[in-house]
Amino acid sequence: MTSCPIEDRLAIQDLMIAYAHAVDSMNDIDAVCDVFTEDAVFDLSGIGLAALEGHDGIRGFFTNVFGAMANHAHYLTNFAVTAYDGDTASMRAYVIGMGVGKDGRAVTVNGRYFFNVRRTSAGWKATRYTMDFLMPLSGTLDNAK
Repeated sequence: MTSCPIEDRLAIQDLMIAYAHAVDSMNDIDAVCDVFTEDAVFDLSGIGLAALEGHDGIRGFFTNVFGAMANHAHYLTNFAVTAYDGDTASMRAYVIGMGVGKDGRAVTVNGRYFFNVRRTSAGWKATRYTMDFLMPLSGTLDNAK
C-alpha cells in the first residue's frame, strides 16, 4: 500500500461524512447518490439486507427508508485508510447510527462502514459500500426494507 497523502485521506473521510449527513437529512436522495459512482455496489448483506447496484438501486432503497423513518442520526469515528493506490482507496470508519421509524420502533446500530473509492473528475466517489455490526443490533431494521 502506498502512503495516502493527507489531502486524499481528508477528502475520502469527507465523502463518508457527506454520506452520513445526506442519510440524516431524511429527504435528500440526490445527495446520497452523489457520494457514489453510477455503477456503485451498495451492499448491506453484512447486516442482513439486500445488496443493490447503481444509483437506481440506492435511490429505491432510500425512498423506502425515508418513507418509513421519522429521524436518523449517524456518528462516524475511528477513520482508517485500509488501502491506497493513487486513484483508488479504501477507508473504514466506526458508526453509531440511531433511528426512529414513523411507526415508533427504534434501532441503534454499532458497526463499521467500509468504502472503496475512486478518484473521478468530480472528486472521490464510492464504488462499493458495505457495513457490519460490532455489537448486537438494538431494535429492528424492518423500516429499512
